[in-house]
Amino acid sequence: MTTPNLGANEFTFTGDRTNITYFPIAPGPLVPGQEGGRLEYHGIEGNFTFTGNNIRLQESPFGTLVTVAFESNPDIGIRTFTILLPQVSGVTRENMVTFEALGIKTTNQGFILPPLRPGVKQTYTILPLLGTAKEVILPL
Repeated sequence: MTTPNLGANEFTFTGDRTNITYFPIAPGPLVPGQEGGRLEYHGIEGNFTFTGNNIRLQESPFGTLVTVAFESNPDIGIRTFTILLPQVSGVTRENMVTFEALGIKTTNQGFILPPLRPGVKQTYTILPLLGTAKEVILPL
């Protein structure tokens, strides 16, 4: 998938015990199989770095949904994290833009473990985020 023009090349987010940095195009050097963006997540789940195809982008009426999977085991469940990223404008190297965003932690029920709540296959935790969009010089 082609990376949409999001209006900046570095986004940082802070929330409750969580810090995230997202580069729509990863800073170099280019590594085969890791083309595309990079998302660094530091939160209560641990520290993770996602690259290339491990970052899913989806356009929606809310903005671009940026999704990564913490755990992906159909037997015990799948845990994902999604940022609702609005398109920003007016970002330059001298002018960053701050905005509010949402992070959504989703837990999908697995086949082995019982559901977290009877009758519900997904549960959600909403994380309010303060975002900053920047235009930075990325290393090659």
